[in-house]
Amino acid sequence: MDLSVTRIDLPRPVLAAASDGTTVWCAGTDGVRAYTTAGTPLPRPAAGGDNGPRTPELRSLAAVPGTVPGTAGVPGTLPETVMVPRTFAGTASPEGSLQGTLAGTAAGRVYWLDPHGTPHASARFDGRVLAGGGEIWAVAGGQARRLTGPGRLAEPVELPGLDSCAVEGERLWWTSTRDTLLRGGPREIDLGQRERGGMAVCAGSLWISVRGGLLRVSAWSGEPRRLVEAPDGPVPFLACANGVLAGGGRDLFALAPAAGAALRVIKFGLRAPVALMIAAGKHIWAFPSGRAQALIVPAALLSGGGAGR
Repeated sequence: MDLSVTRIDLPRPVLAAASDGTTVWCAGTDGVRAYTTAGTPLPRPAAGGDNGPRTPELRSLAAVPGTVPGTAGVPGTLPETVMVPRTFAGTASPEGSLQGTLAGTAAGRVYWLDPHGTPHASARFDGRVLAGGGEIWAVAGGQARRLTGPGRLAEPVELPGLDSCAVEGERLWWTSTRDTLLRGGPREIDLGQRERGGMAVCAGSLWISVRGGLLRVSAWSGEPRRLVEAPDGPVPFLACANGVLAGGGRDLFALAPAAGAALRVIKFGLRAPVALMIAAGKHIWAFPSGRAQALIVPAALLSGGGAGR
């Protein structure tokens, strides 16, 4: 394993994980535990009585940070986002702001969770939650609904034959098992490939893992770009950490599109593939299959500042 990768032991194997960029939440059979993005455990609340709310066994997690949007100074550039730690993000407005929201799914419901992972609201929906661009969506089968506030979901969006999707604020990019089209952007695009892996929005583009590399589509115009060569495609996980795209199976590869840096491979040396991978601020967290562990890759290594092998 690369020496710049941090490995931490966890109490239980992780079933779901999410980060708002300043905190990482890991859900297991023993509830939800919180960590800094560098891997330091955060204090858990004292156990309550039998009458207190119980955290269900979550199967998916998603989080969005408190943000202050601003317009970039150069015409044509993407909006800037300033991240605010959860403790300073403020309370969500009664109109349904998702500022600093943590959500999860279990047993046919979506749960809105406090920073300790305790439910404070829920809505009926049998699926999973995904986050991106400051929004959280609940997705299941051929349908998706955006979370609009504690206990509230927006009107359903029909996604016939849903295969994979990626969240970009109020937009959903998605593919179907019925054809090779990418939908959700300014126009439909024929990807020409049915064997696809993870999808993620990063550095102004949508990225899709396929055999031999990464398909890139402009998130602004919807125009397809050239195939970027990458190892081990299609991989199940893609994530964007501080403008760096990372993907993985048994090892991790990283690409910094805005910097024009070459793709790097970070060796994990795992016998079993990664079971889950998330972006956490300037880090990537990867969870090896069948192990109560997390592998934390820092930004310097992802962007080429470390000693990758």
